[in-house]
Amino acid sequence: MTKSSRRWRLPSLGIGAQLIALVLVLGLVSAMAIQPTRQLLAQQHRIKATAQELHNTERANHRLGEQIARLRNPDFIEEQARSQIGLVRPGETAYLVMPKPHQHHNHHKHAHSARRRARDSAPSEEGGIRGFLNFLGL
Repeated sequence: MTKSSRRWRLPSLGIGAQLIALVLVLGLVSAMAIQPTRQLLAQQHRIKATAQELHNTERANHRLGEQIARLRNPDFIEEQARSQIGLVRPGETAYLVMPKPHQHHNHHKHAHSARRRARDSAPSEEGGIRGFLNFLGL
């Protein structure tokens, strides 16, 4: 025997054994791919959720920025102070418009309760300042 004729030969497997080996190898490769695929899908889901949260936060920031600009506007502050706490500048005269009574016989009763509401809602020195400071958030 010559050296070239001394080759090692693997025993020949039948077709059935080869198919079983192929299916086992494909199953092993598939099983190894399942976990990374799950992780990829979970990451994609987290990315979408985070992007939506970012979008919502940006919209909220935009609205808050507009509100800050409005609250820094002296005209808006004056308007709110006049409507909420009855701000009257020196030299101005404040008028309280009374609603018309619904029926004539209740006129006295409505006028009395309207006067009481006007008296109770008229800003006092302390209440006006406190209301204004509350409005400013201080």
